[in-house]
Parts: sequence; C-alpha cells; structure tokens
Amino acid sequence: MTDHQEQPKTEKLAWAIDEAARSTGVSKGYLRKIIAAGELKTTRAGRRVLIRDSDLRAWLDQSVRAARPGEG
Repeated sequence: MTDHQEQPKTEKLAWAIDEAARSTGVSKGYLRKIIAAGELKTTRAGRRVLIRDSDLRAWLDQSVRAARPGEG
C-alpha cells in the first residue's frame, strides 16, 4: 500500500507574463508595457520571460500606494 501523505504546497518563485496577468487581473499587454517602461523587473530562463514573485508583489504594493495618495 502506498502512503498518500499530502505534500506541502510550495510557494511560487516566479511567474510567466500570462500567469502574472491572470494572478493580478491586469492584461498581458499592460504588463508588457510596464516591463518595457522599466517599472517591473524581469529575468529570463532561456527564452521565457519571468517575473520574480517578490518583484511582482513590490510593483503591486507600489501601484496601490500611488493610486491612494496620502496613504502608506
């Protein structure tokens, strides 16, 4: 009999552009625009463009603060 223990869920370290778009609710085009503008850092793995989770979260935090002047 095989032991079916639950594997701990691993945290995602990096997102492809389409994954980041789905996760954040913004379009792939908008993400590409802010990447080209230098507002969101990326890295490459072969031909894939990846956004580190920490960079995506930092960009989201900054965007929220910019949208609500006087807070944060």
